[in-house]
This record gives sequence, C-alpha cells and structure tokens, in this order.
Amino acid sequence: MANDTVAPTVGAVASLLLALVVFAPALLISGSNASVADYYAAGPVGISVVGFFALLGIIIFLAGAQERTEPAIVAGLTLVLGVAMLAFAVIWAFSLDQTLLFSFPSQYAWIANHRWAVIGLTAVVPVAAGVYSRRVLS
Repeated sequence: MANDTVAPTVGAVASLLLALVVFAPALLISGSNASVADYYAAGPVGISVVGFFALLGIIIFLAGAQERTEPAIVAGLTLVLGVAMLAFAVIWAFSLDQTLLFSFPSQYAWIANHRWAVIGLTAVVPVAAGVYSRRVLS
C-alpha cells in the first residue's frame, strides 16, 4: 500500500466503523423504540446526520484512495466533512438529556458510553483527512 493511500484508507475504515457505531442502538435495542427515536433526535440536529455523513465519508475517502477524483478536491471535502461530523457529534453528545440516557433497560447499560465511542471514532475522521490534505497539498 502506497503512503498516499494510507490516510484515506484509515479515513474510510473509521467512517465505516463510525456508521456502524452510530446505528448500533437502532439495530440492537428492542422493546423501547420511542426511547431510541428520542435518543437519535436529541440535540439540535440529532445523531443520524453523523451517521449519514459517515456513509458519505466512506465514498469520498475511497475516491481519494483509488484516485478516482482530484486529490485536492477529496482532501478539502474530507476535511470539511470530518470537522462538521465532529462538531455535530460533540453538540449531540453534550446535549443529551441524562434522563433519556438512563431510561433504557439495564441490559442496554452500554448506551451510557455510546456517545463517547461516537465522539472518539468521529475524531479519527478529521485527523485522517488532515493528514491526507497535508500530503496532497504539500
């Protein structure tokens, strides 16, 4: 693997993992659908936008890794997308109502740490985009 494809590949993998983590509660939590819908809609925008941007990020990063699009365009798009995703994830995580967060049944106690996993994975995307942008523009 060439050095020029490492950063976009890391970004694509991080975006894929982020999409899986974002949509995990919808797939794994059953029986309390109203709470899951409220969980996804919490905050000014909700977390679904981060999941959508993550899916979009996979496509854009892979276009850069496979050199199907002008590298400078991919670098700019991924950097803006990564920063926007991180901003939306942080706003969502800190605007979650604690009552809603702890209203899930005890077998879904992992949901209390879900927001931190989302922020952690989201932070990888702008870092990978920044590394890719630096390599492309230097």
